[in-house]
Amino acid sequence: MSGNGQGDTGVGKRPETKASAGPGGVDGNVASGKRPALDDSTVGGALRSVYQQTVNEDIPAEMLDLLNKLS
Repeated sequence: MSGNGQGDTGVGKRPETKASAGPGGVDGNVASGKRPALDDSTVGGALRSVYQQTVNEDIPAEMLDLLNKLS
């Protein structure tokens, strides 16, 4: 993200999962209102990705100005 607030970080988005269709072509989890389970590796990968994007962001000029006033 370039600091303009318009980048897509993927925060709040669920990773896409392939649903397996049950009898009649309807996924049992969807029909019953349950969400499909996400394994730990999927969640961990998503968290690492968001963290790395955050680390790589530029520090806004306004924040640098404020930090310079402290010293």
